[in-house]
Amino acid sequence: MNDKHPIHTTISTEALRILERYEKELGAKNTVLERALLGMDKLRFKEKVDAQTISRLIKRVNAGIPGVDNLIEGGIPEGFVVVVTGPPGTGKTTFSLQYLMEGLKRDERCIFFSFEEKVEHLIKQSIRFGWDIGEYIDKGYLEIFGFTMLSTEEIIEIINVFKPKRIVFDSLNTFFDIHEFRRSSQWRSILKEIRDKKITCLAITEKRHGLEVKEYDEFDFMGDGIMFFDKNQRYDLDPYPTYYLQIQKLRITKINEMPHPFIFAGHGLELIGNKGLAKIFGGTLPATQTQKTSNPSIKPVDININST
Repeated sequence: MNDKHPIHTTISTEALRILERYEKELGAKNTVLERALLGMDKLRFKEKVDAQTISRLIKRVNAGIPGVDNLIEGGIPEGFVVVVTGPPGTGKTTFSLQYLMEGLKRDERCIFFSFEEKVEHLIKQSIRFGWDIGEYIDKGYLEIFGFTMLSTEEIIEIINVFKPKRIVFDSLNTFFDIHEFRRSSQWRSILKEIRDKKITCLAITEKRHGLEVKEYDEFDFMGDGIMFFDKNQRYDLDPYPTYYLQIQKLRITKINEMPHPFIFAGHGLELIGNKGLAKIFGGTLPATQTQKTSNPSIKPVDININST
């Protein structure tokens, strides 16, 4: 059965010269075209990548918090939006400032958009941990917009002019209605800008519950990742609550999903293990609360590209 089909087309003069040159070698114009098309199709399959290739292609951004990068294969994938969430007073803003400080140390431009706190409060918070963010503001590497009333258009313009590599929004609950968020053209416009420019973003949101409740909101579904911050007291009269960080989701990343205790050290947040907890709280904790941050069993593995 003849499986050949006629084709009618027009090509440029330059393309015709190339076709005629290969015709002398292969015998007929249709043979030249057929081989070219089949070759192009094979290239499509050659360009397909497996999980290991994807792992090499993904550029990861260091979080800057000791112990956290070990839980997420070395860092946050570049261009991701990670939701930093939890009840009040659990370290979300401090974590996000520390994340920006890591970028500043690497000569990356950073922006902090705060919808609830004044710039002075954020600066005082950074001074507590010995972070001289004033130096980076003076050098033009950091912009902080405190208690901002900026419009979506103004935020996008700032991003276009400043060209940051890292951004923090604190918090989305103040700027967007949670029930209309995912349908909001305002957020989609900002998100498109972030995606197009491969900016790695932390979006702080608020929760009225802790880790004991498995409940998600519209902000969680939007994010490429979720980092949940919480604190609790082992008993009613315990004056020192234990703080926890749990990586609940991070796309294209093998994550350690255990809740990990952390402390507010002199230089910022830091994950701790058994010895650190025993020293600070004077006792032993249940096994689920004593995960070491440098667990040798946590090793990079092939990426689960279906992870959501």
